Amino acid sequence: MPTTLNYRDAILNEIKDLSDEQVNTLIKIIRIFKESLVRQRQYDFELKRELEEWDGLSDEAIVNFEQSL
Repeated sequence: MPTTLNYRDAILNEIKDLSDEQVNTLIKIIRIFKESLVRQRQYDFELKRELEEWDGLSDEAIVNFEQSL
């Protein structure tokens, strides 16, 4: 498994011949990527919480239904 230093070296090697404008654009892409990761984590957390709430409601509905029999 490559170390963090190897990743940095690989990235620096890839961008060494890019113009300043291209590097600036790449930085914007990286920021958008990082923001998307944060948003995805938030969405996943919210979805998990909502599904847990639905499971609780489903369990309650089953118990209420069984008691009504």
